[in-house]
Amino acid sequence: MINRRQLIRATAAGLGGLGDGEAFSAPSPDAFRLAYFETYSPMSFRDGDRLRGILVEILHAVLVDRLGLVCREEGFPWARAQQRVERGESDAICTVATPQRLAYSVAVDEPILTVPNRIFVRADNPMLPALAKVRNLDELRALNPSILSYSANGWAKARLQDFDVTWGGDFNSAMKMLVARRGDIMVENALTMVYTLQRTPGGDAVRMLPTAMDQASFQLLISKRSPHLNRRDEISRAIRQFKLAPPYADIFQQYGVPLPK
Repeated sequence: MINRRQLIRATAAGLGGLGDGEAFSAPSPDAFRLAYFETYSPMSFRDGDRLRGILVEILHAVLVDRLGLVCREEGFPWARAQQRVERGESDAICTVATPQRLAYSVAVDEPILTVPNRIFVRADNPMLPALAKVRNLDELRALNPSILSYSANGWAKARLQDFDVTWGGDFNSAMKMLVARRGDIMVENALTMVYTLQRTPGGDAVRMLPTAMDQASFQLLISKRSPHLNRRDEISRAIRQFKLAPPYADIFQQYGVPLPK
C-alpha cells in the first residue's frame, strides 16, 4: 500500500518532470513550490523522473512529514531556479543567503546544514605546496591562482570578486575543468565536491586542502511574493527540531557522506 508520503512524493516528482507549457493537474493553491538545483549532487539532483538529494530529503521531512504541507518539488538549471523565486513562480530555494538573493527573498533562520568551503587542487599542480599553507582568502589572493567556478554561484560572486575567476556554465562543468587542468583551484563546499569527485573520471587526482576558507550555510529562502512567507518562524522551529532527531543523520548516511560538524 502506498503511504501518504510516497503519494505526495510521486505526485511532486511527476509534476517536476513537466516542461514549460505542458498540461498537468494543478497543485493545491496552498502547495509549497520548491525550486532545486537539478545537477548539484548530493544536495539536489535529478534521478530519472524524480528529484533526490540531501536538501530534498530534509525539506520533505520537515515541510511534509512534520508540518503537513503539500510540496511541489521541481528541478531546474540553477540560474533559472533562482529567477523563478525572484518572480514568485516558485516559493523557495535552498542555498546560501547572499545580498543579491535577499533582495527578493527572506531567509528562514535555522540553516538546513552548514558545510566548510575548502580549496580543491590537482595533486600535480606546482602551486600545491604554497596553497597548502593558505589560511584565509587574503593569503589566497596574494598567490593569485586561477580559480574555477560557475556563473550562478552566489557565494563565489560575492567573495571572489577581485580574484582571477573563470566561470563555467554550471557546477559540473567547472569541476570537470579543474580535473582537465583548465584552472588551478576551486573553492567549493566540501561535501558536494568530495561526493562528485569520487564519481567523476579523473577526480582522484584532485586534493582537498584542510583549511576552511569560509563556510556555507544552506538556508530556505522564501520569495517575498510567496503566500508562505509568514510561516518562516514555524519552519525554522521544525528544522531545528528535526536536526536533533536520528532521521536527520540517517539522510547523510543514505548518501554516503558524513554529517557536517
